[in-house]
Amino acid sequence: MAATRGLVLAQTAHGEHWGVPTGHLRERLQRDGLSLCAGDWIVLQPNPGPSKASVIELLPRGASLLRQGAGPGGRPQCLAANLDVVLLVMGLDRNFNPARMERLLALAWGSGAQPMVVLTKRDLNAQWKAFSTRIEGIAPGVMVRAISAWSGEGLEALQDLLPVGRTGVMVGSSGAGKSALLNALMGSEMRRTQEVRASDGRGRHTTSLRELFLLPGGGCLIDTPGIREVGLCVEGSDLDTAFSDIAALAEGCRFRDCTHGAEPECAVQAALAGGAIDPDRYGHYLRLRREAAFEAARSDEHLWREREEKWRRISKLQKRFKKGE
Repeated sequence: MAATRGLVLAQTAHGEHWGVPTGHLRERLQRDGLSLCAGDWIVLQPNPGPSKASVIELLPRGASLLRQGAGPGGRPQCLAANLDVVLLVMGLDRNFNPARMERLLALAWGSGAQPMVVLTKRDLNAQWKAFSTRIEGIAPGVMVRAISAWSGEGLEALQDLLPVGRTGVMVGSSGAGKSALLNALMGSEMRRTQEVRASDGRGRHTTSLRELFLLPGGGCLIDTPGIREVGLCVEGSDLDTAFSDIAALAEGCRFRDCTHGAEPECAVQAALAGGAIDPDRYGHYLRLRREAAFEAARSDEHLWREREEKWRRISKLQKRFKKGE
């Protein structure tokens, strides 16, 4: 259900129990660069008396939402495990940001679960249909729904996605309306909600823990703290699916390793020149590709050394050029 400060809260057939990973399990998780998170299935061994149960094993994970860990050589961090649906939540107010949604879509497709875009605060935006159409244009193959947590409009589509035996996770920035959405689906106030700041439209953090909730309909929903940016990692992102329109055009490029920049007979550049691709979408695609390549090199020590050596050589040449050598 949740993991915090070395403890886990687990749901069993006999109710909820707090558990502590054994030393052997902690060593294995540290060696493999893993940590327990909401949605994991574990083997729990009860202990006598008031002692907390022992977590003795982590079962193999299914579809999981990953983001790049911080620092050089950072390993991917699991945000939620064993997923069927990833709900990408964004508000129809100042929280609306298509570029951020493209990044989240790459993350969601990489999880192996089914993405769905949920546009909240429909009651606050009379032009919500136009906003939905705009997101549909950057989310090919993804269901997009505008909902109102306060009036209940549009909630049926989400409830249908999470019947008994299915697990979903909500991802979005602070102020997107995740807590209000959770409360609406649960039918009670599980999370405290706050107004967004009037100065910049940003939300205040009301959720500090990734936690799994059992929905009245029998499904499970994991709530996550608000995030401003999500680092893409090679293992947990899928740019080709998130930008399937550009990936389909790339198949017509002359070179298989085309970067869609200055190469001759580039089908993507031709489509861009002909107005078939939005320049902003193309530019964001290139930025995310560079970021993914950078993170791949950062996680691979050999590639990272090669990259560092390349830029050292470039820096030396620049200095020589300035001196007129």
